Amino acid sequence: MFDSAEIKKLTTVKEAILLLVNTLGAGLSKKRSEVLEVRKEMWREARIVLRDFDDVSDLTIFSEEVARHERDYVETSKQLIRLKKMLGEPYFARIDFTEDGYSPEEIYIGRYSLLDEKTQTYHIYDWRAPIASLYYDYGVGRASFDVPATGATIEGEITLKRQYQIEKGELLYLFDNDLAIDDEILRRELSKSADAHIKTIINTIQAEQNKAIRAQAHTVLVYGPAGSGKTSVGLHRLAYLLYRDRGSLTSAKVRIFSPSPVFASYIAGIIPELGEDDVENLDFPSLIKAKALDRRPFYGLYEQIDYLSSEINDKRKAQIIQKYSPGFLDALEKYIANHRPSFEDVYFNKDKICSGKRLEELYQDRTAASTLKSKTDRTISFVERSYTEYFKAYRHAITELFNSIHGDNFSDHEIRIKFEEEKSIVIRDLKNRLKPRSAKLYDKFLRTQKLRLATTEKLFYEDALMLFYIDILTGQVPPDKTVKHILIDEAQDLSHLHHRILAKLYVASNFTVLADANQALYEGISLYNIEELKALYPTAMEIPLTKSYRSTYEINNFASQFLPSANPAASYMRHGDEPQMIQSSDYIASIMKILPTLPNDYNTVGVLLPTAKEASLIHKRLKRVYPKGNTPRPLQLIASEDSDFAPGVMVMAVPFAKGLEFDAVIAPVTRDNRIMYLICTRALHKLYLLE
Repeated sequence: MFDSAEIKKLTTVKEAILLLVNTLGAGLSKKRSEVLEVRKEMWREARIVLRDFDDVSDLTIFSEEVARHERDYVETSKQLIRLKKMLGEPYFARIDFTEDGYSPEEIYIGRYSLLDEKTQTYHIYDWRAPIASLYYDYGVGRASFDVPATGATIEGEITLKRQYQIEKGELLYLFDNDLAIDDEILRRELSKSADAHIKTIINTIQAEQNKAIRAQAHTVLVYGPAGSGKTSVGLHRLAYLLYRDRGSLTSAKVRIFSPSPVFASYIAGIIPELGEDDVENLDFPSLIKAKALDRRPFYGLYEQIDYLSSEINDKRKAQIIQKYSPGFLDALEKYIANHRPSFEDVYFNKDKICSGKRLEELYQDRTAASTLKSKTDRTISFVERSYTEYFKAYRHAITELFNSIHGDNFSDHEIRIKFEEEKSIVIRDLKNRLKPRSAKLYDKFLRTQKLRLATTEKLFYEDALMLFYIDILTGQVPPDKTVKHILIDEAQDLSHLHHRILAKLYVASNFTVLADANQALYEGISLYNIEELKALYPTAMEIPLTKSYRSTYEINNFASQFLPSANPAASYMRHGDEPQMIQSSDYIASIMKILPTLPNDYNTVGVLLPTAKEASLIHKRLKRVYPKGNTPRPLQLIASEDSDFAPGVMVMAVPFAKGLEFDAVIAPVTRDNRIMYLICTRALHKLYLLE
């Protein structure tokens, strides 16, 4: 039987939540009516003919009033959703903490805060609150936590640390533990079947993960083995930052860069689940489509991944490695910075408006902020001003010139138009010389490197990326200063080019960088050494994660043979079946034999092949024999940017599985140790390797 005080606490909390739900629910209907009424009133006023500025001002006030009511309605709706979630599991932990010099306090920790309006004390603290870090970082005994807002450190004594399992509002069990978050709860969570989406980990965050989540540094580099929770840590860190910096940071100012669209679907919805508005999830192909000036079609990321995964060894592969190298990028940046167009004197009729030498001096300004665009704009602006001053000084002579040429007497307005036409011809020619297209610059630079731009129907992904980079270097695509924080996942698989693009495009942003050099797949392109990432983010706080939680000990131990640096002792001790090596002359028959033996609650099964071509072939053959109709696990092929991670049997190329996890993995043995390591570490519970 549970302690009566705990039963009373849970009852009190649920009653407080229900009271708020009922109060807000009743108010929500009223707020909705207010929104509709204010909208109707605004449109009634809008139908009146606007007579003067005061009428416009009145409509603006109406519009602001509508926006205020709508924001109030949306915020109340979100609060109701949070409260209804809290009813099922209002809290998951408690610590009794006595701050030095003060009375003991019972601190209950949950997904969201719950304030007692009468006493102005918290029934429940949000897991992101500074005081909640005590639960993640300490056992019973002396403890302290920092308050980021004030810089203060609060010290005291933890006398109780308790964990709860509450489901559907019912207390299932509780227990006290002294040190780390209890193995039993963690083991239960890790033993669960995989979902179509990544899960929150707020009730099982480990001390090293908590350090990364709450790090006060502007930029943080988190690295560790497969399954160490890097993605979860990164997403929870975003939710923490949005909570901590609520006055200055909003979801609209945050971006997530994912390794692939499939991975983006896998992490979709996690930020709202943690109580914040969703964050825009980007990848580089979508960034190019949205911002690049060159609108030619290009092959996507998946085409390049599949190409690099193949055994083709042609000129393109060598050129990709060359183009992504720091030396190539340094040379390109120097070439752009040193670009020198030709300059000539600018004339109107026989009168010199400005000298070519003066234009060259203006263009060659060497301030750090100068780009080809800013140099060009400054030069063009000078020429336009020179024309304006010339027209003012010689209006009469200009009028006589045009009248004599055309044998007519033009009005002042007509003379001005003709002068502007002459000026525009000169300005257009000057712009064409001073501001060359990125493709033209790129083509000229490639020739200096003894390379040529491939003549294909579409641009290759690497060339589309390079043209976009030139757009940024020349200033044609300006820096986006609205973005304040970026999460980069699988950062080891972004080349130097990708990282430079992010640094130059998002100049006002801090970064959370997640990486595992052991999972880098493409030699010469991926970052095989964590030191390279440290050099790219020199101001970052480095936080290593040392323990793997995803796979069973047996799977992790097996995977470690493929990488000398992997350490099986660093895996969490959750035991399961040994990986099975299956002699197979027919992959399809072997797969169909394995699938019925899997537990029914295994929601996700990954059939992983070295390349997309092989995955497509296996899927096509599997489809012929796979059960039709309502099957417990639908069969799908993950082979394009439009694919989503979903429950079922997913057939895909190994590189597309980056960052993903499956209840069971089935895959052929390959000779590539890095591919094998990646295959093994995708499996949560069972691993089948076909020989």
